[in-house]
Amino acid sequence: MAGSITTQRPWWVRLLRNPWAWIVLATVVASAGLLYSQYLMFSADTPVTIDGKKGVIPGITMRSFRVAFKYAWPTAAVWSLLFIWLDRFRTRHLAVWFTVFAWGGAVATTVSLHINTWMSSLLKVEGGVDPTQGAGPAIYSAPFVEELCKATILFLLAAFMREKLTSIVQTVSLAGLSAIGFAFIENVIYYARADNYARITIAAGDPTEAVRRQAFMRGVVTSFGHPLFTTMTGIGLALGLRSRSRLVRILAPVTGFLGAVIGHMAFNGTLSVVPEDRLKMYWFIALGVVASIVVFLVIRLFREGRMIRNRLGDYVVMGWLTSRDPIVLSAMRRRWWIGFVALSYGLRTWWATLGFMRAATELAYLRDAETRGIVEGAEARQKALLDRIEALRPRAVTESAGARPVPPHLPAWWPRRRQIGAAVRGFAPPPSGSRPAASWAPPRP
Repeated sequence: MAGSITTQRPWWVRLLRNPWAWIVLATVVASAGLLYSQYLMFSADTPVTIDGKKGVIPGITMRSFRVAFKYAWPTAAVWSLLFIWLDRFRTRHLAVWFTVFAWGGAVATTVSLHINTWMSSLLKVEGGVDPTQGAGPAIYSAPFVEELCKATILFLLAAFMREKLTSIVQTVSLAGLSAIGFAFIENVIYYARADNYARITIAAGDPTEAVRRQAFMRGVVTSFGHPLFTTMTGIGLALGLRSRSRLVRILAPVTGFLGAVIGHMAFNGTLSVVPEDRLKMYWFIALGVVASIVVFLVIRLFREGRMIRNRLGDYVVMGWLTSRDPIVLSAMRRRWWIGFVALSYGLRTWWATLGFMRAATELAYLRDAETRGIVEGAEARQKALLDRIEALRPRAVTESAGARPVPPHLPAWWPRRRQIGAAVRGFAPPPSGSRPAASWAPPRP
């Protein structure tokens, strides 16, 4: 194994052979094209006819989109960091996070936009006799379409990465990132509409104030909406993947998805038909649901650590791991500490430490799946992970007790530069008058 590491292919060869590199490239190209198509759709002028008079509704300007982006990105950044932090033990690669976020932001929003527009035309009642004409699509069609579009990437990952998606906190993390990507682009559209409408309509008031009101409602007060609903799908998917029963494997994801749709319908219906002065009570109910899910996920996170300790303990009994490995790798604070210490030793040590932790965690989850009876023929994979752990151990920080970070290694020129700078700052010209000779020395007493 050591020989295989020393003869690694160049990084660019490994990059070209990595399927995720091509997936990310395709995601970037597709997302750029889809988002540009949305921009063309919303920036185009819309001809209308009112009382026999023809007119034009101006499209959204690039200025309004820039203003909207400024108000939308903080919400997306905060929620994204929270969901990435949630997936601490079996952390996915940055490529997976980016792909899921981009899917929600570009693919899901584009597909939902076209289907919701089509469904809105079907649900519309001509003649102005339908008092819920504007709320109909938001209540009946949008929740199903949007939740299906956001969850599609989860089902695709489950189909191609089934062995790596076995943790509830992991599927919830990915579901949340897809939802945040969707909410981010949706917020940009809503904020841009508010800004653009206020700029072309005198009675609408100050454009900045209009955008701030939208940003406060959508980006703060109800920002938990999309993540909350898609989280239900993620929980159902994880329960299905970790079950031996075929019936549960089917019913659990479907039940989670239906829970997301029903919750989304209730949320949109409440905002559409309940008077504004009565919304506070429903908002507190929604916060209670969010708090319950947060508590559930925190408990699951602690259980994940306990599971890692127990499953790695099996390999300690068999003599393949040290007695300290389960203790160090099952506690988040110890994992963070050895990662921090490894970073102080340099990027190579840090990377080897991350690889060590990832391989050991994969081994624990593989052993857990084996004990549950949901995976077969895991011996070859276990041997490969154990070999990788032993190969990385000499170059990684594997013990938290007594580990201390080292001072940063400054470049070779830094001390010399500091000494030269000090000498220059300490130099002063000689006083006026006679200058001492080069061999001058102070007189003896």
